[in-house]
Amino acid sequence: MTVRYLIDRHLADFSASDTRVARSILEKYPVSALGGIEDIARQSGVSAPTVTRFVKRLGFKRFADFQRAIRLEVQDNEVSPLALFRKHQSKPARGSNPDRLLIEHMSESLKKLLDPPTQRALDKAAGLLGDAKSRIYLLGGRWSSAAAQYAAFQLTSLRGEIHVLAPQPSGLVEDRIADFVKRDVLVAYDFRRYQPETIAFCQTAKQRGVKLVLFTDLDLSPIADIADVVVPVTVECTSPLETLAVAIAATDSMLARLVRRLGAQAQRRMALLETLRHDASIPKLA
Repeated sequence: MTVRYLIDRHLADFSASDTRVARSILEKYPVSALGGIEDIARQSGVSAPTVTRFVKRLGFKRFADFQRAIRLEVQDNEVSPLALFRKHQSKPARGSNPDRLLIEHMSESLKKLLDPPTQRALDKAAGLLGDAKSRIYLLGGRWSSAAAQYAAFQLTSLRGEIHVLAPQPSGLVEDRIADFVKRDVLVAYDFRRYQPETIAFCQTAKQRGVKLVLFTDLDLSPIADIADVVVPVTVECTSPLETLAVAIAATDSMLARLVRRLGAQAQRRMALLETLRHDASIPKLA
């Protein structure tokens, strides 16, 4: 549901002042909504408090929430798969081998994982995952859930209490927040187009005191504002489709650190799993 839709839906019920604000915003939407309160008030011919009341009537608690919704909407239009495809198609053809260009670009993106801030973030993330008393939850969006599933699969070989938060129409995912405690760790993957549901889940989970590790793109998901650890990775490549390859590589780097931290404990876990998988796959005949 877009902000424009909310304005259109409420237009008939607005006061005269609200209507002036609405028409001013819609005239050059969305650019007209990205200024400050004073700017919108001035272009609408109303007071700043009127603009504040206007955004609250749309259902936003604060003007900042209203603008964040606008920015997410703009970003959604700019980086949708269709928009990326059209942008890619509009570029002139290059003479070089497309595979070579792709691999070279991806290689440069992978090298950025060696930047000191990213290295420190991966160290800290592995430290949080190494706490044997914590439970680990993994969350992704429509696209990024593949990375969350991959991380969960690998983590299960190293330690227990690994839980994937897969989307459920019944809302059971949100219900899991009730079980969160301060020792728990939530690992979230959120990339452009940042999903409002993922953002809201992380915000609510953080209120329960969980430690939050975020893998995101270089523009940073809004979740970065509350995360304990932020691992920024490149998702762009020379293809019209964005890639999770660097995010998976960063995940592997974090997991390699965790293996070193756990040492013999991880080895015992792997040996136990091998035994259990063997025993559970062969029926016992009477």
